[in-house]
Amino acid sequence: MKARFALGQYTYTNSLLHKLDPRVKILLVFSLVVFLFFVRTITGYLILFVFACSLVVLSKNSFSSVFRSLRPILLLLLFTAVFQIFFTPGRLIFEWRFIKITAEGLRLAIYISIRLILLSFFTFILTSTTSGIELTDGFEALISPLKIFRFPSEEVSLMISISLRFVPVLFEEADRIMKAQMSRGAEFNKGSLVNRARSFLPLLLPLLLNALSRADRLAIAMESRGFVIGKKRTRYREMKLSGLDYVAIAITVSVFVFALVVKEIV
Repeated sequence: MKARFALGQYTYTNSLLHKLDPRVKILLVFSLVVFLFFVRTITGYLILFVFACSLVVLSKNSFSSVFRSLRPILLLLLFTAVFQIFFTPGRLIFEWRFIKITAEGLRLAIYISIRLILLSFFTFILTSTTSGIELTDGFEALISPLKIFRFPSEEVSLMISISLRFVPVLFEEADRIMKAQMSRGAEFNKGSLVNRARSFLPLLLPLLLNALSRADRLAIAMESRGFVIGKKRTRYREMKLSGLDYVAIAITVSVFVFALVVKEIV
């Protein structure tokens, strides 16, 4: 079951990316995702792809686990590419009966597919090199300036931390319930697509009841340990930027600039 959810599964290794400050990693990944929409050439995307592959090597993760993380978006990737290819107007390059493929549609499909793949790569790198606690603390530190607008940054970060921790648990619970029902004769992989969707409905009620029960036990445990919403809390480890963080920022900015220069040349 764990192999199915490579995306979001933190794996500790003594790599350079694991040593980076979580605030830096979150900001850099967010910047990379935004920057994807400004690249307009294949050469620019190739530069980002090589950069992403080098990050995978630095994180000491296997490429097989990265490609496994692409499985959840394969259907979205295929649907988006087909939709852009056949329904984008422009200069015709192929026509057969009602099928029409345009150069603009083919180019747009390639760009969107590359963006989704790179987005999955960068997200995998972030989640596999940063623990849930580090992600929560980093996100809370980044949104803490919003407190001047009375934004509940600590409460939001707490919700994110709980979600990151319990999503894999809910998946395992769903898998356990599914196997229990299959042992009693339930079939989830037979029939039409509508029948398959209906066969999953009996999973929802026990999964919802288990989730509510876990939430209730968690709330009782937090209250018994003195947790009070709005009270200032301290951390065991304080986050500080190191020289490695500044080097990572400089390299990422250099990649940005290089891709922009290539975009102007090509």
